[in-house]
Amino acid sequence: MTTETNATNTAAPAKKKLKNKRDKTRRLSNLKKGIKESHFHRYIQHDVQGYERYLAKGGVQLYSEKELAELKTAGISKRLPPRATGYYLDLASRSKAITNLIKARPEEMEDLSGEKDPSNQLKYSPVSGLLHKYELVLLYVVRTCSSWCRYCYRSDFLTSKTEKDIASIKEITDYIKQHNASVNEEDYTTDKDKRMVESEKERYPIREALLSGGDPMVLSNNNLFDYLDGLAEAGVRMIRIGTKELAFFPHRFDDNFFDMIDLFHSLHPDTSLAFMVHFSHPDELLQKDENGKYIKKPNGHYVRIPVVEQAIHRLRSRNFITLENQAPIIDGVNDDPKALRRLQIELKRTGVNNHYYFQCREIEGHKIFAVPVEKAYQIHRDSQKGLSGIEKSRFALSTEFGKLEVAGMIDAPDFKKLGVDLPPEAMGFVKALIGEGLIFFKAHRVPDTSFQGGLIIARRNPKALWITGYNDRILYDGRRPEGDRWTPLGNTLKTLLAPVVDVGNLDVAKVAEKALRQTMN
Repeated sequence: MTTETNATNTAAPAKKKLKNKRDKTRRLSNLKKGIKESHFHRYIQHDVQGYERYLAKGGVQLYSEKELAELKTAGISKRLPPRATGYYLDLASRSKAITNLIKARPEEMEDLSGEKDPSNQLKYSPVSGLLHKYELVLLYVVRTCSSWCRYCYRSDFLTSKTEKDIASIKEITDYIKQHNASVNEEDYTTDKDKRMVESEKERYPIREALLSGGDPMVLSNNNLFDYLDGLAEAGVRMIRIGTKELAFFPHRFDDNFFDMIDLFHSLHPDTSLAFMVHFSHPDELLQKDENGKYIKKPNGHYVRIPVVEQAIHRLRSRNFITLENQAPIIDGVNDDPKALRRLQIELKRTGVNNHYYFQCREIEGHKIFAVPVEKAYQIHRDSQKGLSGIEKSRFALSTEFGKLEVAGMIDAPDFKKLGVDLPPEAMGFVKALIGEGLIFFKAHRVPDTSFQGGLIIARRNPKALWITGYNDRILYDGRRPEGDRWTPLGNTLKTLLAPVVDVGNLDVAKVAEKALRQTMN
């Protein structure tokens, strides 16, 4: 009797669940019938041959015949085919910075050293098409963009050079639900310091998701809706959309798109959207006169490109949407503090928050695009002068170990100016330890929470293009276990002292103690 009753009780919910699923599918099917698509004519020029056809039809002259021949000889498309919209090529015709952003050069093929999978992203991919590195998950949803930045750190994905693939919304939402079911968020809000542990690391619920690729805004409205709706149904409360379409092809933000976004919001009013936009230079935002000068209004503001301004205004008019700008600092594109300062001011004036400026990642062929870390930091630091607190941004490296903000640099002490006359032994020790100065990295966002807020302190290297350029100069490493973060005095400090003293049979601890006493005396 008990067995029959249990069997009856367990069968009923299954039918109800199946009915609910059918009802939901039918409801979404009816709703999606109202989602309209726009058929855009982006005039995308893809590869050298595509550009030649475009040029033959009277397109913008970005390459000479000689340059096109050189690109073919160099085999530029093996690294990353040239690609741009007609709209962006027109902007490039009036801007050296934009030209440098999209124009392919044979020199790109001269040194292809770098990481095949930048920042070892596959390490954090438990499901195909998904990165789970922080409390946020990233989804690869499309393998292209309207235009291709030559320095793109997703070039491996765009050209299918790595195992990364397009995300299946079903697999992703199943993963999110399973993960969140195993993590009790209340564990982090009580005073009992309960912690869910996985591989000795704290686990947090997935609250945010980032649609990326490629550029999600080249998807159809229906495909984009499917990702948004699926993530919201899985319990995600903040969905980011990483896009450069406001710069590459702002016409994409049309009535049909906003109708779809408004439909999504009506279904999921508790889920917010953040557009992570990508303006690299003021020329993508501000209008120029016939002399190539920005047009200033009587109120001190600058005239913006109308189609860009309209798209931003329509996004901002919805209280469930925010806009955040982030871009790398690239040689010949925006390695100019005045240009960055103007961009940050004008973005904030139009309602776009300044989020990050990044160091160019160590992709294959990065050396032709990258500005050295310390120079890029100084450019960004100078761009912050004169900005208000809400206009400012961060400069960081997005590494395998998380986002490392460059917190500052110091020069080596000038003892003559200080009026200090150190003994040679002490002077050698200080010089070997500090070199020409120190650079400080702070862990702003990390996959391993034990490193949150931690520091990496290294001797400066003006030629370093990435964190790897400091590997042999690190004095303090917050990535290491607690109690083992200072560089050991043994072999490492002996190596540091080698240029100035004989370390063959040296007791380094005694040398350090003696140098310190002499300094104090």
